[in-house]
Amino acid sequence: MIQNGQLQYKASLAKDTALERALTGQYDWLFNDMGERVKLLIKMYPNTPVLLYALDYLHPRRDKELIAAELGKLIKKYPYLEEAKRKQQDIAHAEAVARKTGIGATAMNFTQQNVKGDPVKLTDYRGKYVLLDFWASWCGPCRAENPNVLENYEKYHSKGLEILGVSLDDKKDAWVKAIKDDGLTWEHVSDLKGWRNVVAKEYNIRAVPSNFLLDKDGKIIAKDLRGEELSRKLEEIFGK
Repeated sequence: MIQNGQLQYKASLAKDTALERALTGQYDWLFNDMGERVKLLIKMYPNTPVLLYALDYLHPRRDKELIAAELGKLIKKYPYLEEAKRKQQDIAHAEAVARKTGIGATAMNFTQQNVKGDPVKLTDYRGKYVLLDFWASWCGPCRAENPNVLENYEKYHSKGLEILGVSLDDKKDAWVKAIKDDGLTWEHVSDLKGWRNVVAKEYNIRAVPSNFLLDKDGKIIAKDLRGEELSRKLEEIFGK
């Protein structure tokens, strides 16, 4: 079965914007529907260990208080559930990272190698607006969004926009091929460790595509901008 992200990518290649929008809406509906079903499960079967897995279908930010409360109840009733404790620790870590990657925070510096093997530092881009873009060649939604990112880059690069792509690939050939196939002419880095990418872990990247828009001082001014939202924000900064 073709996954939703792959369908989005194929729709993007075919320039079928209607299908892209439909798939996005359907995916959002499915995610929200699953979340409501989990909330019903919590009411029907409180403190059951199966909730440990069902909680993954709740929204990590919108439902964070509910998730924390249910994990606390499970740990209290089943103190031997080490996975529940790990999830609780992961949430605490994510919240700590969120404070470091929130709007107004200075983006954490890092160094990774580009496709040629040369080291690239985030601080090399000080003095420019930077879109720090986390993606991967195997990510359908990332590939579907790439034409939009490219269009904005070509429009605003001469006005001071830079993009630094951080790939969660683990195979260099696939990574390099995707850059070439999608015509992505900006700098790209990766440690080729997949989801264990050191920078992605530091920024607590749980899904791709994800991005951070940085101002000239390296401060985060926006997050997870996609589609028209990205275009509007860049137009706000650079003008038409």
